[in-house]
Amino acid sequence: MTTTDFSTLVEDVPRFLDDSWTREPLLRRAASPNGFADVLTVAEVGRLLSSPTLRLPFVRLVKGGESVPESAYTTTRRFGHGTVTDAVDRDRVLTYFRSGATIVLDAVEAYAPGVARMCAEAAATLGCPADAVAFLTPPARKGLSPHIDDEDVFVLQISGTKRWLVHPQLRPVPLTPRTLLGQDLGAPLLDVVLGPGDALYVPRGTPHEAASVGGHSLHVSLAARRPTLDTLVQDVVREALAAVPGDADVDAGVHPESVAVPLGRRLEAVRARLGQLGVAAVRAPGGASAAPSASIESILSGMDGLADENSRIRVPGTLRVEPAGDQVAADFGGFRAMFPAPLAAGLIRLAGGESVTLRELAAGGDVASVRAAASQLVLRGAFVLAA
Repeated sequence: MTTTDFSTLVEDVPRFLDDSWTREPLLRRAASPNGFADVLTVAEVGRLLSSPTLRLPFVRLVKGGESVPESAYTTTRRFGHGTVTDAVDRDRVLTYFRSGATIVLDAVEAYAPGVARMCAEAAATLGCPADAVAFLTPPARKGLSPHIDDEDVFVLQISGTKRWLVHPQLRPVPLTPRTLLGQDLGAPLLDVVLGPGDALYVPRGTPHEAASVGGHSLHVSLAARRPTLDTLVQDVVREALAAVPGDADVDAGVHPESVAVPLGRRLEAVRARLGQLGVAAVRAPGGASAAPSASIESILSGMDGLADENSRIRVPGTLRVEPAGDQVAADFGGFRAMFPAPLAAGLIRLAGGESVTLRELAAGGDVASVRAAASQLVLRGAFVLAA
């Protein structure tokens, strides 16, 4: 079976990033010869809906463009010594499906490994978080009214067929999702019917609607949640704050005048750090990605190994090391950690792909403190034991 990766959706990733990403819809016919069977199948959806542990908010029902009240398809269910009041009732869900409701599976990557893998690939390629929603629509029905999303969407048609009307992107690009009226849409840019294995990219702020054609339709929408300008500014400011030591207790409530001088100094230090960071702190698509999620096995192995100060550790993902005052900042792609400056040499070796022991990383300092910090990084998947 052919394995689906991100390039399956867009064919040429560099060309897609240059020509279509954030701006233009992209249709790719027969992207997956097996209909994305390694991502999600109708059988998997059936097993998911039949699971007694399925709860809100992972399932929604939409009929005629309106959400079905959650109480209409949930029930109370006992599990051991506990009780849940929002368990999804499969029979009620299917009754609504037969009457024309679309079944929406939110965060389906939490239950489907193939979808989770695609979300991870999209996030690594595009440099932003990605999650997924699956839509199972009954024959000749439309789930959602014409609308725009606040994320970029990659549609993977799994089963059945669905007609998509995609209109030109609104300018300036809206940052909040909303339903649109027909007179707001104009002529469609694309009017296409997707079949199993077809893929479609719809940028943020692009009006669209879809309806099943003939029989049922199952598709997955990968949502790439790229940041806005303000969220990028917030990220850079947070990075500057983290890199500048000097946070302290203040009495701003009773004696606000006492805060003026230290606040001014702090602002100047952060402003200087912002000048050093600049746009370099913003990662482009395809750049450094977050540290991979750690498996339970690797966490347990790492925690056991850290008991021996001569065990070797390495970084499975990316690491960038830079000075930060009297400390050193270690950027693991998805987060930053601050270390005492003497650890810089060991961190630089790790960033270069080498492995080091705890004793080497401590550089003559307190191995116990380094072990405590390393254990936190093992939990986050940033450190693993070297073979």
